[in-house]
Amino acid sequence: MNDCRDKIARAIGSFVENPVTNLVKGTVLLLIGLSEASRTFIDDITQRHLSVGHGLIIIGLFGILDTLPQFIEGLAAGKRYLDFRDKKARPGPGSGAGPDQGDDRAH
Repeated sequence: MNDCRDKIARAIGSFVENPVTNLVKGTVLLLIGLSEASRTFIDDITQRHLSVGHGLIIIGLFGILDTLPQFIEGLAAGKRYLDFRDKKARPGPGSGAGPDQGDDRAH
């Protein structure tokens, strides 16, 4: 029973810490905040009043900004992997392997 609880806890933790989950959460909070604040925007400016919508906008923006470095790192890692794979697949100069040689896999 303890093993099942650990699996569930790890699954929930993975879901909560997932960058896509945080991006969706930040986007939803931003949109809700914008819809809430847009209804009272003129009144809020004239009265210098902050509402819940303004707080949701700020929380949503920080949620989105928090995920950007993780996505940038993921894209950079993907590019490095593709470069490595292409470099490994291409024979170096002077190896004697031509374009038709070097790989016996069927195309």
